[in-house]
Amino acid sequence: MFEKNEILNWDENDWKKKAFVNFTEDLTGKNPKFPCIFGTSGYQKNELRFDFFQRIDIESIKLLGQSLIEYLKIAKKLGSYTSFVAFFNIETNKNVEEYEKDFWQVLNMLHRIDESPWPEDISKDTNNPQWEFSFGGEPIFVVCNTPAHKLRKSRSASTFMITFQPRWVFDEIGLLTPKGEKSKKIVRELLKKYDDIPEYPYLGSYGDPENKEWLQYFISETNEVSNIEKCPFHQLLNQNSVEQVKYVSGKNISLEQAVFELLPETGSVEVQRDTPLREHKTHTHPTNETLLIIEGEITFYAENQKIPCKSGDRILLPANTKHSSIAGPNGCLYIIALEFVNPEIEKVGARI
Repeated sequence: MFEKNEILNWDENDWKKKAFVNFTEDLTGKNPKFPCIFGTSGYQKNELRFDFFQRIDIESIKLLGQSLIEYLKIAKKLGSYTSFVAFFNIETNKNVEEYEKDFWQVLNMLHRIDESPWPEDISKDTNNPQWEFSFGGEPIFVVCNTPAHKLRKSRSASTFMITFQPRWVFDEIGLLTPKGEKSKKIVRELLKKYDDIPEYPYLGSYGDPENKEWLQYFISETNEVSNIEKCPFHQLLNQNSVEQVKYVSGKNISLEQAVFELLPETGSVEVQRDTPLREHKTHTHPTNETLLIIEGEITFYAENQKIPCKSGDRILLPANTKHSSIAGPNGCLYIIALEFVNPEIEKVGARI
């Protein structure tokens, strides 16, 4: 983790220095003025902290988690406009949809390595107005910027970039006070001048009945959201029970990403490959089961439902649910995670 004065002394040819200089130019530019006046104030007051990562993989996410924990320990000492900014040295020629997938993968992977319990006062339901991403026991508002954002310049950056802002910051700067409301109006007016696209319709305030925080984390180049009911952030293995069969649509995912996402803190997951058109007859399991599809296609039959699945999709099967499946014409690769619930000690595990 670094502060700005350290980074400004680095080699000009270092990708980290280049990314930081571009970030600085965007944040402190005057024509037009960057709309997030809180971020600009934080930079000027040296309350922001930064770190840099070569890729999006297990080791990098572990390092990111360590930096976040280190930052959260000192954040309140830094000031009321503090944030933590993470830069990633990944491809810069992806489209917005590909970067969005990367973003939610980072949050999902961070959640999997989080050793702290989810805050009791923060909802686990992403569609609840009281939900916020949390890490290290701290609720955090998250924003993503990418090189693919051209029209929405407020979400543009020279490299893939994620900003983490502790929830308490919004209380410190008094966003719910008359002064805070005035500041929000200033930000909205600056956004209209800064972006080459009309204002995003899902901007809202935490706790408002119609607000969903996750819709503001990654904003695309359009003002449309494919499905405002399905947040890509998953806490599937943190649920103590599943009352009915659930299908969750997803995007293509690699085996490494899938394993790391569902891998419990202790135990293992099963990687299974079904040959073309292989059929599993009707059966049950004594535990809740999550299946995440990696390659190919498979159709599940459960509770009088026919559920076709492809890469990135997942099925949540409650314990003792009768179900069967048949693989597609090219077979199917998927992983299985089982949830074991002890009435005295809850444990998440998986079969071998």
